[in-house]
Amino acid sequence: MDVQPAAIESERQVTAAERFAEQLRGLRAAVGDPSFRKMAGRSGRISHTTLHEAAAGTRFPSWETTREFVRACEADEAEWRLRWEDAQRTDVLDKVDLAPAAAEAPDAPRRHWWRWIAAAAAVVVTAVIAVVGFTTRGHAPERSAAEAPSAEPSGPLTAGDASQFVGDVTIPDGTRVKVNARFDKVWAIKNIGSVAWQHRFLAPVQPATDNNGCRVPSRTAIGDTAPGEQVMISVPVTAPSRPGRCWVGFKMVDEQGRVYFPSKRPVYFLVNVIA
Repeated sequence: MDVQPAAIESERQVTAAERFAEQLRGLRAAVGDPSFRKMAGRSGRISHTTLHEAAAGTRFPSWETTREFVRACEADEAEWRLRWEDAQRTDVLDKVDLAPAAAEAPDAPRRHWWRWIAAAAAVVVTAVIAVVGFTTRGHAPERSAAEAPSAEPSGPLTAGDASQFVGDVTIPDGTRVKVNARFDKVWAIKNIGSVAWQHRFLAPVQPATDNNGCRVPSRTAIGDTAPGEQVMISVPVTAPSRPGRCWVGFKMVDEQGRVYFPSKRPVYFLVNVIA
């Protein structure tokens, strides 16, 4: 029975998605198998349904979906960007192998001959275009901002520095608070690097400037923390004067406002403000 190329291509794509989904499921299991709803809450940017589809392997996830999945698991974003790209390359190689894998008709040798001729012609044309472009402009064409690849997440500000989110000590996500109420949000964070933390602060990612959002200090001091130690960080919050949802994220910064861990997702709180 003949095997249709379209069916084979679909099968190869599913296989690549399933292989990468298995890696995502392993990452989720390593951090205690949090629910997809909880992961979506940690992200604040993606639905639990999309995260579930990525782990199910029904289709290959976009980098945006993968990034939020990784952030929700507190994993290394740069490392997973490389894994995602490797999985993409594997998917492409599967597609390249598609034609030879299909069932061959009696005139297959002749078709292969013309395929090789077409491939060789494409290489020659590409080389000529490259030479002409270099000669006329003096250098390779520059990419526009839209064509340029996205920058990889940068590493920590200080070599050997690393942090780990331990948990919410007060005000779990989804807590209901009254309008204009004041409360203290407390997180536990651990220094898992080799650098002592001194003169560090938590600063809001997008400080609220009116009564439509929760009001927080421009920065909150973090106690000195040696490698291997855990620190409790308490931020005073005033709820807005209107009901709704309030989300505020924070990054660790130095006295000049430089972010220590630019590639890590922020710690945050999410409350439901009621009348």
